[in-house]
Amino acid sequence: MKKFNTIEEIRNEIDKLDLKIVELISQRKDLVSEVVKLKRKDQIIDQERIDQILKKLNLEAKKRGIPEVMIERLWDIMIKSFIEYEEEIYDEVHKK
Repeated sequence: MKKFNTIEEIRNEIDKLDLKIVELISQRKDLVSEVVKLKRKDQIIDQERIDQILKKLNLEAKKRGIPEVMIERLWDIMIKSFIEYEEEIYDEVHKK
């Protein structure tokens, strides 16, 4: 990891990472928009898939020294938000 001398340097790096995270969330949203086209309404919430995602990410978190609870909380919010997004766009997507 790079050596930092000031709080501002660290905050600048955090700001850059935040923008990358927003870009990745945008890409994930685009993929979710595609997958909802292939789902029935009762498939929007797939608990088995959610459990698989969390298990895989918890293993990765452990490897990287990230507290598992942090990953679980972040992904819980993200997954719930994407489920809401799917529910919002489902009818429009399936009109065609």
